Amino acid sequence: MGAKTPLSVEQFDRLLEPDELRYELDEGELIEMTRPRVTHNRIVLKLTRVLLGYLETHALGELFTSDNLFVLGPTTKRAPDLSFILAARASTIDPARDIPGAPDLAIEVLSPSDKVEAMRRKIRQYLAAGAQVVWLVYPNTREVEVWGSASGAARILGQDEILEAPELLPGFSCPVKSLF
Repeated sequence: MGAKTPLSVEQFDRLLEPDELRYELDEGELIEMTRPRVTHNRIVLKLTRVLLGYLETHALGELFTSDNLFVLGPTTKRAPDLSFILAARASTIDPARDIPGAPDLAIEVLSPSDKVEAMRRKIRQYLAAGAQVVWLVYPNTREVEVWGSASGAARILGQDEILEAPELLPGFSCPVKSLF
């Protein structure tokens, strides 16, 4: 294995991505993201539908797809599978640029190619950059980890539990089993 060459956010921005590839920048390290598979996409679509339905009656903010990069620091850019930003901040986003800071809610779905420790690193980065909540969905075990701080333990929700974020999304609820 060769030595890693750290990149800055500016160097990362100058890279040309082939149409079939996407990248993230992890503290200077270029990370090639694999294309998600059917199960992953189904879960993301279900979460998208339920969150958009909630946001139609609760105009609290805006939902973003994984096509949007968040600048979490001078050498870190991440693209959650799905993310939510409160309305006041969403209204200040420059549509021609990547989004500064973390989303208020970052949602990641674990893919077969993902390593849990790498995903936990990503979660810590979101929380350190200002995310209020992070949901990590595990398709194989049909569970969701709910993170509210980098220093606290995650709450693990099983299929028979309800996914909520009362401080961020008051009145929102989604049965975990409905995601699978």
